[in-house]
Amino acid sequence: MAKVTTLPQMWWPLMGRPSVTLPYCPVCGRTAPLEQHHPVRRGAGKLFDESGREVRKPTITLCGFGNNLLDADGRPYCHGLAHEGRLHFRWAEFKGIDDSLGHMPSPWEGGHWEYLLLDEGCDYLTALGMDGWRRLR
Repeated sequence: MAKVTTLPQMWWPLMGRPSVTLPYCPVCGRTAPLEQHHPVRRGAGKLFDESGREVRKPTITLCGFGNNLLDADGRPYCHGLAHEGRLHFRWAEFKGIDDSLGHMPSPWEGGHWEYLLLDEGCDYLTALGMDGWRRLR
């Protein structure tokens, strides 16, 4: 029996990309508390490759715990912002010379993660059409 892909197509470009595991939040720089965020929700469905293997969902280290939005001082946690639709992630493929690096990418540098931080939440497809995306540090 063939395995059926149930993941909406808008998420496919993020699947199978490298996870980002760091000792700090790559959006704001905080070093604690940290946890791994799934840019593609765990419950969003599954994607299978041509051979029937499930494609892995990547994770990105973000500050925060659970879906808490603010710390005790009222500063936002990036993980909470992501779950509120105010922080989005996309995968950007390299095309020729990468201006941010100033050189041709090596074969293993097929792209990089970018993020968009917003004042108000929105859905992912709306965010993709917006300006202001920045490379994850």
